[in-house]
Amino acid sequence: MQFLRIATLHPMCICAKVAFMTTNRLARSIAFASLFALLVACSGSDSSGDGTTDSSAASVATTEPAVTTATPTTSTVAEPVEWTPLGLGSYEVGVATLIIDDDPERPLTVDVWFPIDASVDVSARPAHQYTFLPGVYYESPTAFTATADEIALDAQHPLIVYSHGSSGLRYLHSSYTEALASHGYVVVAPDHTGNTIVDRLANNTFDPAALSLARVNDVGRLIDAFTDPTQPIAGPFAAAVDTERIAVTGHSFGGFTALAMATGFANDLGTVAADPRVDGIMLMAPAISETAFPDETLATVTVPMIVLVGTDDVTTPVDPNVTRLWALTSNSPAYQVRLVHAEHQTFTDVCQYQDFLPSLTDVPQIIAETIDSYALEGCASGDMDDVRAADITNTYVIQFLNELWYDGPSIDPAILGVPDDVFFEAR
Repeated sequence: MQFLRIATLHPMCICAKVAFMTTNRLARSIAFASLFALLVACSGSDSSGDGTTDSSAASVATTEPAVTTATPTTSTVAEPVEWTPLGLGSYEVGVATLIIDDDPERPLTVDVWFPIDASVDVSARPAHQYTFLPGVYYESPTAFTATADEIALDAQHPLIVYSHGSSGLRYLHSSYTEALASHGYVVVAPDHTGNTIVDRLANNTFDPAALSLARVNDVGRLIDAFTDPTQPIAGPFAAAVDTERIAVTGHSFGGFTALAMATGFANDLGTVAADPRVDGIMLMAPAISETAFPDETLATVTVPMIVLVGTDDVTTPVDPNVTRLWALTSNSPAYQVRLVHAEHQTFTDVCQYQDFLPSLTDVPQIIAETIDSYALEGCASGDMDDVRAADITNTYVIQFLNELWYDGPSIDPAILGVPDDVFFEAR
């Protein structure tokens, strides 16, 4: 399925926005042909009005009319582009765990994913293990434990900060953070102290208002640390980071956190200003309440944005979390990607944890039960397959970043295609 917004092609023409859905290739071709006819009718001319050719107009083959008899205009419509996932990039991926203790009252446990230098032989290394408890872990299918001196130095790498959801963990979406690193990004993610699964299992109480401020400050601290080569812990990684290319991404409460980095945030406990270093935001199933983000606040968003959400999400449903954000922002480029039959935990690796856990021995029952409870929102019969969802999520986000920083094409269905199990909108 597709949901596309077609922009006006000619400045002298007022065309309605067109939305359409297709369920198979034949229907999609018919829809494209119908859209093309409408656009030709709207454009009136392939000239931009200043003597130059408008390159955005569709290619039209016309027959010169006779003096007295007009020959009907014909058009040629190309076959719709098939969507293809990007897959992993060319870099091997390293993972390191650090403690950022610049604030002794709130030390942050942080994972760093980074491209490994091509001179490093990883063939004999064991896979990296994301450890919940001693003996209870998830083994990465693609990444290796590594150190800062093994980071690729062939370029300065953009910095991505990932913020997990409420009662999550820094590595809960490692299929995503690893994919970004394989394409040349340095990705850092903190355990938001007081708001992790460990805190939940330990029945630690926390104040949501205080956490809202703390989370945004956590991200700002990591940007500080990983852009400062003199920082004692993060400095060795910071030396390879491009300080002019920084983005923030997050899931659920982490989506709130990423958005707040672009808008600023205030409540009765304090204020955090918008961070001008942030060039773009990537939100997954974001929690965006009217209390946290009043209408006038959303109207201030100027940085490029991509929002991904599951159509079946009941925790942070599309309406109002995404519909309101989309309606009240006017930033560009901006993309909305709705994964059909995806749910809230589709944007984590919980399904893979559920599959991997039986290979371990002596897993505490509370861990297994917790993972099973999370898996209800993403791993049930009828939900979008988690591997498929990862392909879609990773591809769209990397295409967004390529456009943002590497002169890549805009995410245009005519160029890159759209999966049949996605609703897509752009501006």
